[in-house]
Parts: sequence; structure tokens; C-alpha cells
Amino acid sequence: MSIPFTKMHGCGNDFILIDNREKILESLSLSNFVKEICKRRFNIGADGLILLEKSSIANFKMRYFNADGSEGEMCGNGARCLCRFAYELDVAGKEMTFETENGIYEAYIHDSHVKIKFPAIKRNEVALNQVLSFNNQNETYHYAYVGVPHTVWLQDAFDPSKWPSFHGWGSAIRNRTDIFPQGTNVNLVEIFDQHHIKIRTFERGVEEETFACGSGATASAIVLRLLNLIEPPVTVKTLGGTLVISFQLTEEMIEDIFLEGNAVMVCEGIIPLESLERCVSG
Repeated sequence: MSIPFTKMHGCGNDFILIDNREKILESLSLSNFVKEICKRRFNIGADGLILLEKSSIANFKMRYFNADGSEGEMCGNGARCLCRFAYELDVAGKEMTFETENGIYEAYIHDSHVKIKFPAIKRNEVALNQVLSFNNQNETYHYAYVGVPHTVWLQDAFDPSKWPSFHGWGSAIRNRTDIFPQGTNVNLVEIFDQHHIKIRTFERGVEEETFACGSGATASAIVLRLLNLIEPPVTVKTLGGTLVISFQLTEEMIEDIFLEGNAVMVCEGIIPLESLERCVSG
């Protein structure tokens, strides 16, 4: 038994992609398989693993797994990579729809760039100016669910004199399950001007800072616009590259939400039996 795979990244946010339309992973414990394959240095290594599966309501279905083996509802950069993967396999054309646990998304391919459209969000579902008792003082954060949960923090929320690392700070917030029962992603933003921001993200499920987070960039741009600090379209500088976020505000909704950036094919290969033996279901 061996499994073909493709390695891709979007702004350094990297993924292992597998065509599972014929259920080639059926005999495996998916959680164990993902944890093994995503281990850096000891295996292929990635922030997550994505399965391309059949759908009766869209061109294909996306199943996303974090590096820790947990299944996630959605991943923005991962979705963009999967859309290019599907296009290269002739599963869909340059315009497509795909099914996720968070609903139906649209995508558009332009060479190595992919743009995806998120479902609309109700404005009253974005929580601004929330207070978290943290590190012996009250801190202000903002919250938005954009496929997955995100907290957004302005730059001065992270004080290097009080925390040894961004990782430690992000992990402490991510694990405040008294406030976020399912955990949360943590985004720290710096504003350059009305159309340019910088972001760092600690990702739930990866459990470390990633080079980029598409849904985190999208959530951050939306929050900053609702705070009247920026205007779309917004160019977002991540550790691994640049993303572009655009959207429209109505009285009650946030609509036409687009995330655009590169989706790079890194390599193709075969996962050998040796890597799978410990992952076979009981």
C-alpha cells in the first residue's frame, strides 16, 4: 500500500494534499495518519493535510486536518491550495465551488494565484472590544468566526517584556478554554496605512505560529474595518508572503468576502508503506 501526495503552500502555510475520491485512505486511522505524515524532520511535514473528496452539491469536497490530527471546519490558504490541486487534476475548471464543513465556497484560478469567496457573515456576529483578564490585567481583543474561530489583537497587546516569545503568548490565549471552549486562533496585527497591514498568527491545531493564515488574515481585515481603522481592499503582509482581502459592508452583513494569494506546487511523491503501518485502523 502506498499513497500518492502533492505538497503545496500558500504564503508558506504548507499542506499535504491527497486525492481521496476513491477512498484510498479507508483502511487508515485518519487522525494517526495525519499526525505521522505532518511531523517535520521525521516525515513529509506540514501545517495540515487536505483530502479532495467527491461531493453531490459542489465540484468537490474539502476535508481539512490540522497537524495534530484534529479535523477542522475550514482553512483559507489550504482551500486555495486544494482548488489549484483540483484544477490541475481536471476535477474543476478555473471557476469552481467546493463543499466544506462550514458551507459552500467559490473559487477562481488565475495561473498560480487562487481567489476564494467566503460565505457572508452577519455584522452582529463579530464581537468587538471584548475584555479578557489576562496576565494580571484586562486586555482588549476582538472576535470573528470566519470558517474557524479567530481572536484579533492590536500590536501593543503583545508585550515582549512580559512574554518570552510570541509562541508563549499565543499559546496562552489559544488555551483559554474558559473563554473559548473549542480553543481559538490568535492574530496579532500591525497597521501600516488604510490598505496595508502586517499579521502574525498562532494557529489552533498546528499549535505554533504559522507563516500565514488565510482565514486569520480575513478575520483581521474585517475586524479592523469595523473598527474604522482600514478600508478594503487590504494587502496583508504575512511571514511567508502577501495576501489580499476584499469585502463589502451592508447595514447588517459582511458580503463578497474574498481571499487571494499564491498557491504553489512544491513537489509530488509517494507515501510508502513504512509510513503507514502504524496508522492502519484496528
